Amino acid sequence: MVQRIKRRASEWWGDSGKESNRPNIVSMIKNNTLDTRLAAMIWLLFERGSSVIFASEEKAAGKTSMLSAFIDFIPPKYQKSYVYGPKFENPEQQEGLTKTYALMPGISEIGEANLWGADVAKMLNWTNDDNSFSTTMYAGSPEGVIRAFSDKPLKIPNKTLSTIGAIVIVDAISTGGRSVSRRVRELVLVVPQKSGKPKLVTLVGWEPDLDQYIFMDSQLAISNLSKHLHIKVDELEAEINRLRRRLEAWITIGISTTSEVRKAVNQYYITD
Repeated sequence: MVQRIKRRASEWWGDSGKESNRPNIVSMIKNNTLDTRLAAMIWLLFERGSSVIFASEEKAAGKTSMLSAFIDFIPPKYQKSYVYGPKFENPEQQEGLTKTYALMPGISEIGEANLWGADVAKMLNWTNDDNSFSTTMYAGSPEGVIRAFSDKPLKIPNKTLSTIGAIVIVDAISTGGRSVSRRVRELVLVVPQKSGKPKLVTLVGWEPDLDQYIFMDSQLAISNLSKHLHIKVDELEAEINRLRRRLEAWITIGISTTSEVRKAVNQYYITD
């Protein structure tokens, strides 16, 4: 189910079902923006109904492209509501669907389609009713995302910050001249605390010296991610590998365009 609130002419997320030239997760894996395991982890976050923020301090880092690409991976059992600011309106829950995702271009004081001010708090409070959101922000670190929410003018209470879910930091890296490559630098889980600000638990980090991702296998990371996703600890790795194998299979058989990826995801959930 797709619902649009205050629809603009520009459908930057490519949700119309028509072919578009925007990047997709398969193409991002091929150009090393992220690898299959990290992509599977983010996919699992969406599959299990987690809220996710894509953030970067650079304008051209590709955070909006990544949000758009992962929207295609939201299971059909969830309602996708495309919300344009500056005001937040509670999406209507479609009967028979288990959760509503509010999908927004960004949280920023710049841009009429973005949310800001009191409407950010209104949106976060709405997620307390077992709903989720995904959006973008200008911030160069997970700590910067939390500061943007907690400092003036937003001043979001610590308890409300716990609805954020996960933060994905995306970088734009100059490769000489006008060429720019993009890479996910960090995946962090926002863990609620009994008092004070939520704890940030790093799940994945890019290690430039090794030219590879480091996946945190500490008990802290595994237990918190399992709890967040409502998956048993001893079943978490199998769930990640389930989606990773699916991505690798699509790459192997030559699925590449955005429409092909979208159709493959839909078919996966129909036959799953």
